Amino acid sequence: MKVTFMADKKNILPVPPSLVGEKVFLRPITPEDEANTYHWMMMSEPQSQTCRPWVFRTASDMAERYKKAEKDMSQQRFLVLTRKDKTPVAKVSFFDFNPLNRSAELGLIVDPDERKKGYGADAIKILARHLFLYRGLNKVYARTAEFNVAAIALMESLGFKKDATLRDHYFYQGEFHKGFIYSLLQFEPDW
Repeated sequence: MKVTFMADKKNILPVPPSLVGEKVFLRPITPEDEANTYHWMMMSEPQSQTCRPWVFRTASDMAERYKKAEKDMSQQRFLVLTRKDKTPVAKVSFFDFNPLNRSAELGLIVDPDERKKGYGADAIKILARHLFLYRGLNKVYARTAEFNVAAIALMESLGFKKDATLRDHYFYQGEFHKGFIYSLLQFEPDW
């Protein structure tokens, strides 16, 4: 099978066309990427990003952990790079891939210095489109806390629908907060 690569007059992007968007492209993440981008989570107040206990690790620990992680088809992480100059700006992933329900959960972390530039939205579109077209999924979904107004705005701007409210699901800064689950079905995107 011959793989062609997306190209324009100025840039040749080393990824299949299904992983290229308007502003960014995705490539599988490496252990070095994990180490080099670990500070994004630390600068984002880690416990605000998850409802699970956050274990503080070093960047090199994260790289080693990624090397040891079992590689399988049920999850994958991607580095998000700008098309213009190939600068890393985010990480996007899918996990909890369920072939019976044809669904997967999405995750996203954007470099705090690169937020509000449309990179996260483009990355979610690329990954969702790929999962719908090439992995046969019917639904992608994401969870977030009620206080993460940026994530909520992003999901709603992409057409995700709020499926559920999880009461007292996030314990953050000494208080319990609601969690929300947003989903997008394969026939819903208009992008």
